[in-house]
Amino acid sequence: MKKILIPTDFTTGSLQLVEYVILNYPDSYIDIILLAGYKLPDNRITLMHFNGREQINKQLNDDFISAKKSLVHQHKKNINSISIQLFTGVNSYAFNNFLIKLNANDAIVPKEKSLCYHGKRWFDPTKYLRKNVTNIVEVPYKVSTELPQQKFSLINIFN
Repeated sequence: MKKILIPTDFTTGSLQLVEYVILNYPDSYIDIILLAGYKLPDNRITLMHFNGREQINKQLNDDFISAKKSLVHQHKKNINSISIQLFTGVNSYAFNNFLIKLNANDAIVPKEKSLCYHGKRWFDPTKYLRKNVTNIVEVPYKVSTELPQQKFSLINIFN
């Protein structure tokens, strides 16, 4: 079974990279690991109460969850699982240890910097993937930079 790492910013757009994997490895049964980076808290009390799964759950929205479920359902003959992992290290040595734990040697990454993280603690792990993973495939990937307008926002009042 093949394990493939894919960076995610918890948007449905980032799941396009999962579709690339499915289309380009049609005869493989795959474990997909969506990867996000998170800087650990600075003080001891907050660090003691830190829960990575809780941080991931705060980032998930209904659109992302349903799109992920839909991908698994549509491609169940190719996808064994799609999981989300949080990398909390600060350098390549920590990332190499993280890779050993995951037992993954393949990654799909966007060609350009296109993932957008909200919050000062979140970061894009793509640079670590490029530097430390054995087999990298770079994929052209663009997201819409337009912000969705809210139904009752001030922007809509004046337009």
